[in-house]
Amino acid sequence: MSIGTIGMASSRCYCPVTHVIFDCDGTLLNTESLYMKIVNETLAPFGKTYTLEDQARYLGKSSPALAKAVVEDFNLPITPEEYHKSFRKVNYKYMKEVQLLPGVKNLILHLHEFRIPFAVATSSASETIAMKFKYHIDIKNAFHHMVCGNDPELGPGRGKPKPDIYLLAASRFNPPAKPEKCLVFEDSPTGLKAGREAGMQVVFIPESKTARGLGEDPTMVLGSMAEFQPELFGLPAFPNCSKFEFG
Repeated sequence: MSIGTIGMASSRCYCPVTHVIFDCDGTLLNTESLYMKIVNETLAPFGKTYTLEDQARYLGKSSPALAKAVVEDFNLPITPEEYHKSFRKVNYKYMKEVQLLPGVKNLILHLHEFRIPFAVATSSASETIAMKFKYHIDIKNAFHHMVCGNDPELGPGRGKPKPDIYLLAASRFNPPAKPEKCLVFEDSPTGLKAGREAGMQVVFIPESKTARGLGEDPTMVLGSMAEFQPELFGLPAFPNCSKFEFG
């Protein structure tokens, strides 16, 4: 167990939940290492380098907020809109065949089989999400709904770490879910804060020690989703059955 450990379960009490909400990038899909390549390729013409420390600070931000921060912090001689345009060109090259992270398919199939409602709340735009899930349509279709960073009901500047996107995702279940009954899965300190501000428990699966150090008050820290034990939150336990041993 690389960063967190499910052994933490023995020292903390968890509240039962009825709904699950997932972040996407770095939580469901193995995109964060790709983003390092994408940003560095976008910054290369300016002689700039994007580090793991930079990535940890920016994780979870919406595309407009990220573009603005990068242009300002790296002192680029372009506008955030120009940066975002260049970023998108490189992004599409790398994101066409992104893979699921360990344990994701097992958990999604398990929740689906037991009729536990689950959704996605991501800072990524809807068109980007469609591209990333192109080869995972079966997984995408299992979600009750997806709330993306460009959702018209999200006000300007109300992305993560604000709680709005998680509260909106909870409200779109049928019937709407109470925030305290929702369990969030996140990989970024920004998303962790958003989930906690929404009044939800958050399983934090940081990609690096840097991200782990920036995470404030996670409910649980894991090294990967494969370590998750649903029964700790009142959800059905994984059966000892081979059909869940692939993914």
